[in-house]
Amino acid sequence: MRLKLALLIPGILFACVTRAAAPDPALLAARQNFLLAEQYAEQNRDAEFAQAAAGLKDYPLYPYLQYQWLKKHLDDTAGVQTFLQDYPNSRYSQLLRQKWLADLAKREQWLDFLRYYRSSRDQDLQCYAALAQYRAGLIETALQNALQFWLSGKTLPPECDPLLTLLQQSSGFSPEWVWKRFQTALQINNPQLAKTLTPLLPEARQSEAALWLKLHQQPETLKEAAPWKQEYPQAAALFQHALKRWLQTDINAALAEWEQEKSNFSLGPGEIADMEKQLALQLAFKHDSRAVQRLSQLSNPDETSREWRVRAALLQTDWKQTDAALAALTAEQQQQDKWRYWRAKTDAALNGAEAAAPQFQTLARNRGYYGLLAGALLNQTLPLNHRPLQIADADLARLAEMQEFKVAAELLAIGRPAEARLQWWFAVNPLKQQELTVAAKLADQLHCPSLAILTLARANEWDDVNLRFPILYQDPVTEAAASGAIDPALIFGLIRQESAFDELAESPAGARGLMQLMPQTAQQIAAERKEAWRGGDSLFDPLLNIRYGAYYYRTLYQQFNRHPALAAAAYNAGPARVKRWRAETGPQPADIWLENIPFKETRNYVTSVLLYTVIYQQRLQRDTLNPRDLLKPVTPD
Repeated sequence: MRLKLALLIPGILFACVTRAAAPDPALLAARQNFLLAEQYAEQNRDAEFAQAAAGLKDYPLYPYLQYQWLKKHLDDTAGVQTFLQDYPNSRYSQLLRQKWLADLAKREQWLDFLRYYRSSRDQDLQCYAALAQYRAGLIETALQNALQFWLSGKTLPPECDPLLTLLQQSSGFSPEWVWKRFQTALQINNPQLAKTLTPLLPEARQSEAALWLKLHQQPETLKEAAPWKQEYPQAAALFQHALKRWLQTDINAALAEWEQEKSNFSLGPGEIADMEKQLALQLAFKHDSRAVQRLSQLSNPDETSREWRVRAALLQTDWKQTDAALAALTAEQQQQDKWRYWRAKTDAALNGAEAAAPQFQTLARNRGYYGLLAGALLNQTLPLNHRPLQIADADLARLAEMQEFKVAAELLAIGRPAEARLQWWFAVNPLKQQELTVAAKLADQLHCPSLAILTLARANEWDDVNLRFPILYQDPVTEAAASGAIDPALIFGLIRQESAFDELAESPAGARGLMQLMPQTAQQIAAERKEAWRGGDSLFDPLLNIRYGAYYYRTLYQQFNRHPALAAAAYNAGPARVKRWRAETGPQPADIWLENIPFKETRNYVTSVLLYTVIYQQRLQRDTLNPRDLLKPVTPD
């Protein structure tokens, strides 16, 4: 039987697939036998599997093959134990241990479970471990662990139910613990769990729980006269909780209620200061002019409120207030490029351009967003400061021969890029910084640009510009950009920020591929282009993803008056939010507008896209896009 080694998407060559010379016949035969044995394991043809696998013990993927068989035969205790002993440092040993432990728990083999359990982030296994402790007689320890789960306020998996039942049946269990779990659930906005806990409370407290739930879900009812405000012992805590919820949806009403009612509750100085900070920050997030004064009056400023005080003053172009806000930053914050840039702009506004020129010159030497801004003011080109990695061949060869990296490379060779990525991060996890730079170069040699980029970032190595900003898919990017009358550097900047050239990238929300498109968005694009929709997995086709991603960006680009920064913000946060963030009157400097994007993720996203666009402009040796084009003023809708 002859099997095809790498069948991904017909006609598409993925970046993260090795393209080395043809392997020697022995290795090619081993790959074919591996694929055959894999099929036997899947089909439960155990005897044929054993025969096919027997000659593969020296093949790098032999542990992976054994794992695939053993995870279907978890009752083979001796086989599992032998595998764990033979491959203690393998990723597949960890995976098999997790599956075996879950199976042991379901079969109530508690002593074996405790013998082989290792600290785990898996909540199912954590609960099983506490249950195993209980069954082994370590009752107090088990109940203490159970109590931690209980008081987390989180909805726990069904596997934790037996443990929680034992906790509730224990002699020390108190209704107060139910109340604490109820309140914690509301604090982390888990009202569904809070509702399920209400019947477990004493009858006298169920009406209290109903009051908390009502104000959690309808905080505007705070404005209604109610007996609880005078009679309820926890009135102050309930007032704060509801007000924090309310200010998320109606800051003006919440602020008015606070000013009117705060003196009627027994709030300590710390509680008042915390609420004042929450209100001031929400005003800043909403771009409300009252934020400047309220942030400047806080008695307990922290890093976040200090930074938003600067942003709020910038939004009003009040340079004296900006000066004071910058002076109030901590010494560490003042050394950051971001705030050095705004210090220079403030000095220029208050004291003239010459006073700030040396500061701008210093910043403009940096290859970063604020260096880009400073250089744009000075009409200077962003310096790439490219310094390629210097990696010795012997170091590269040594790392490539390490077992876990051989596994990753072989997974790539047989066309398993998704599995290879998981293996890669397992392999690099124990490496030190210098070894990480070697690994990044190895990823580049394996034609895995996303792994090279992200491994360099983990190593805090930023100066190999060619490695960090590869030029891939140049023809389809150029074609897609031309069809939308946008610069290809913008598309490269988006791809670099969205996926770092990982064609198989998938976000927790379901966005897929190079340009991280949601299937619903792509389906709509297909309809607009009068093309057949081939389903969500088609977004892993890099050519289709680039076409549709560029098309979507172009629609946003046109919607927002061909403003690259606004279109990028809309690509990340959605056009509706960007419309709300635009200035209501008069043009606004782009740097100030960007600094005041309320979402940190979107703020960082847009500034990175702009920076990466300028870097790709130089990498592509183009001069069609001036940095000032990226930073033109933001006008009202």
